[in-house]
Amino acid sequence: MTKLITIGVVILSLTSWPLLFALSQLSCMKNERNVFIAATSCILAAFVGTFLLFRRYYRNIDPVMYVFSIFCFDAVSGLGNILEVDGYFQLQSTNWTQIDPYLKTAHGTVSLYWNGIVHFLLCLLAIYLYTQRYSHREVSLYWAGSLLNNMIVLLPVYLIGSNAIRTSTFGNIIHLLLAIGVLFYYFHNSPSQARTFLKFSPIWKRPVDFFFIIFFLLATIVAVFRGLAILGASPKFMTDYLKLYEPYLTDPSNFPKFQALTYQYIYVIYYLFAIYGLLHPGQHWMADWSLIHAGAAAQAQFSYIAGSLHHRTAANLHPPLSGTIAPYFWGINIAFLVIPQLFALWCRLDDEHFGRSYTVELSTPITSRPLRPEKKSQ
Repeated sequence: MTKLITIGVVILSLTSWPLLFALSQLSCMKNERNVFIAATSCILAAFVGTFLLFRRYYRNIDPVMYVFSIFCFDAVSGLGNILEVDGYFQLQSTNWTQIDPYLKTAHGTVSLYWNGIVHFLLCLLAIYLYTQRYSHREVSLYWAGSLLNNMIVLLPVYLIGSNAIRTSTFGNIIHLLLAIGVLFYYFHNSPSQARTFLKFSPIWKRPVDFFFIIFFLLATIVAVFRGLAILGASPKFMTDYLKLYEPYLTDPSNFPKFQALTYQYIYVIYYLFAIYGLLHPGQHWMADWSLIHAGAAAQAQFSYIAGSLHHRTAANLHPPLSGTIAPYFWGINIAFLVIPQLFALWCRLDDEHFGRSYTVELSTPITSRPLRPEKKSQ
């Protein structure tokens, strides 16, 4: 019976495509404001549907589940838009690239694919885990980190770009606020952490921790270097780096630039705190923040690498695919993608060093049968 919730969310999300098709046939949908009003109305209708669905089978429902249900609907509708923009099918008469020029950029295209596939699956997985009375905190934090990176890069480009601020910008601001709200909600409902009295070995006797410290140190250097280069630092080796190694950073859309600046001004702060947590084990915030960072890094690197290879990116801005330069580009960017995932897994496996991350209060089905015992992370 509990699986009906997940199935219902999927069905409600898929209704976004026929709704988009029907609305696009209306002449009033050529107006940006009307499109925003129609989209908001559809999302509110999806919220009402999921609200009734959850209330049918559960009591004391976790409010985050409503957020995930809305984002499932939003992700599927966005995926339909970008599939049409890329020419995979033609169902709607509305030219979405005129309403939102973001769709014409390589970064915008790959970000919408990420949102429509990965974010949809993460939200759906969180809902499924909730209905099965498993911990969904880990998946939720990963999703929040991914969405935060997306919005932190997107919104500044909207504000300083040559295009006028559009109504879709306000929708993205709501996305950002909801992601922050989800994080605050989970931080407020953190699991209890047992105080550890273990004596930890020195860092040189912990080779895995030492490896991650080296990575975070090198990542800090690379992030600061790329940030200074994109800001116009004068040394020739920095300008040569942009021309030869990572020309996509100079893309006129400015999305790669702001991604590099996000690394320099936000990620570096996390790197330094992570180094401290590795040097001084027992920092129980590490488990949660490693998941947030892993989600953010996955979204950042997928958008950056896929965007640099996309056909909408000018050929002279594509990354090197062969020669002596290519290993540097791919080595750096694959490391930025993969190692944060490994670090989150490492923190997950060692709660004595890094703390535990699990959902404090599980779902309460409306049923006369005995509830399944709570399942917490080991």
